[in-house]
Amino acid sequence: MNKRNLIYTGLLMLAMVTSPVSAKETSVSVVHGMANFNEGNASIVIQANQNQSMQGKSFKVYKLFDATNSKDNTSIHYTLNSVYASKIKELVSSSISKTVSDQDVVEYMMSLDNEGSQSEYRTFIESIQNAISSMEARIVNVESCDVNGNITLDKLEYGFYLIDEITNVSNTHAASSMTMVNTANPKAMIQIKSDYPSIVKKIYEDDNNIGWNDVGDFEIMQDIPYKYESKVPDMSGYASYFLEFEDEMDPSLSLKEDSIQVKVKDTLISADKYSVTKTSTGFKVTFHDFKGLGSQGDPILFTYDAYLNDLAATKISKKGFENKVRLNFSNDPQTNSKGQTPWDSVVCYTYQVRGLKTNEKDVKLDGATFKLYRDSNLSDLVKVKKSTNGYVVSNGVDEEIVSNAKGEFVIQGLDQGTYYLKEIKAPDGYTLLKEAIEIQITPTFVADRNNYTSNGEGLVSLSATSFNTHLNASTNDLSVALKVVNQTGSKLPVTGSMGTIVCVLTGAGIMVYVCKKKREE
Repeated sequence: MNKRNLIYTGLLMLAMVTSPVSAKETSVSVVHGMANFNEGNASIVIQANQNQSMQGKSFKVYKLFDATNSKDNTSIHYTLNSVYASKIKELVSSSISKTVSDQDVVEYMMSLDNEGSQSEYRTFIESIQNAISSMEARIVNVESCDVNGNITLDKLEYGFYLIDEITNVSNTHAASSMTMVNTANPKAMIQIKSDYPSIVKKIYEDDNNIGWNDVGDFEIMQDIPYKYESKVPDMSGYASYFLEFEDEMDPSLSLKEDSIQVKVKDTLISADKYSVTKTSTGFKVTFHDFKGLGSQGDPILFTYDAYLNDLAATKISKKGFENKVRLNFSNDPQTNSKGQTPWDSVVCYTYQVRGLKTNEKDVKLDGATFKLYRDSNLSDLVKVKKSTNGYVVSNGVDEEIVSNAKGEFVIQGLDQGTYYLKEIKAPDGYTLLKEAIEIQITPTFVADRNNYTSNGEGLVSLSATSFNTHLNASTNDLSVALKVVNQTGSKLPVTGSMGTIVCVLTGAGIMVYVCKKKREE
């Protein structure tokens, strides 16, 4: 298509660059793929491609030119939108060194070379974007797409539009032009052409058949499976391609470095193709050259295990323990510049039991000793070790749980589900409890477990029972209150009681009687 036809069929520009949000913007939400502008009869359908999800993306929509059709739809007249006219005229005027009209701007744009990713036309459109980025625009936020993953900007006026992606991705370099159909046809079809990869992080919840999602709960020291999902980006034009997975985790989480695996399609990538570097906030897995490891669009699967460490016991709360990832990547074949995707976060939780040992008169009892099990047969022992604030789940040390002088004991780092607390030594003077005590911990999570955002809500509430009896549970510190009661035992008769005296006297009387009988005989 020649340059003149680009203008007279109507041109839609899709510039993938990050820009600040100005104060004069109004927002339009895309729900189920549709955004209604209520301005005219035209529409623009932005189609998803295999490498990008439209959900969660945001765009600025600028109408640079108004368009008026002739009655027979054979000709179109363009007039600069008054909002941006002065800025655009300044750019053209500085290029051709004269004062310009609207028509001069159109003719200048028609004169520019538009072939290739670094064309004159592309450079000019980027200069417009930079000049008007803080000016009035419509913000389109994609909450959900249609069944095909596309979105429609509906009921637009006819015009020449600049659409600028403002999703939170830094240092992108991907402005590209797309041609609208003739405005006699009110519907334009374009395809998003982001040149940066995307990434999704998931955590594996092993309870209730949940599987991969954004929210989970675990015991301290239990292996927690994580994964990233991405796709091989378009690396054409690059001599080498930098790709780096940057993971940031709560200090209460520890990486199991030997568990890291990276697959492209069905091929496991050798560990000598990347480096693993610990950072102050997590770790990075770096491919200094990803070229040759896959073809554009191939799925990338990155998996690893981590675990909640002892520090988690001191920070148990509704906030949970976050873990997030972003990609750092090459973004310009001509330079060494790099871009970054937004962070994608997941969260996990752990729980605690606050026990109190008393008798039936609420006297606090110290010295009661317990073991904790995961099964009613008492065969799957939960190992714990003593800490400053209680007893923490351990994968090695095995210590007994003992109530203190206030009758208190705390067990930290538990998963959801059912545990059994068995008393193995009663306080002095009390009888050992025969049966283990059941503790059932039940969290309630958000209904949508696949759209967690950093510092968002994952866990809604916590409840607990013991043999179908309600236990008090705190959602703030994710604790369950458990009262363990030993009944005061009945005392056996002691020597010197009236019963004993009667028995002795009776026995003595019998002996006297027997001796007397023998003498008489």
